[in-house]
Amino acid sequence: MAQLLKHYWVDRDNPSVYATTAAHYAQPRFGTIAPQIAGLDIQVRLVDENGINYCLSQCPDDTVVPDVDGVSVVTQAEWDAEIAAFDVRQTTARRAVQRKYRDAVLKDTDWIVVKAKETGANLSADFKNWRTQLRDLPSVGITTDALPAAPSGVVVTEGITDGYPAELRGTYLVNDPLPPLPEPEFP
Repeated sequence: MAQLLKHYWVDRDNPSVYATTAAHYAQPRFGTIAPQIAGLDIQVRLVDENGINYCLSQCPDDTVVPDVDGVSVVTQAEWDAEIAAFDVRQTTARRAVQRKYRDAVLKDTDWIVVKAKETGANLSADFKNWRTQLRDLPSVGITTDALPAAPSGVVVTEGITDGYPAELRGTYLVNDPLPPLPEPEFP
């Protein structure tokens, strides 16, 4: 069995100082490394609610863990809670990305709604359902890196959503609900 640790990075020039606040990163020549703990095996790299990098790691049971601010032995429940809290923060960030692209698509097609109102024309059920799907996006969860497809006859400005999959996936979650990308094929 291994000990479970939550630890911050340490100052590369003074390994007894753990970088637990933004003030550590404000120093002109500050750099960080992993702490010198025997058998340390970093499992997950995370960012806390203050934007400070830290890790969840394992080390052998017989390793002496320093009793200092910036490193602590945690239970499995505490480990799981750290990951859950991180994933909640990251999901919030992903929803902001989703809203940004969704809003751009809605704005890009608002003219169709305005034209229909001005001319008294009816909007198709497919068009109304598609816009409803777009508006519902942040509340239904993120299980794909694609926005709902526009119905036939509706043209969204080319390139408006090009960065969406990369920006969405650029927000890392430990327990990611998005399916993994296929492995690239090499010749």
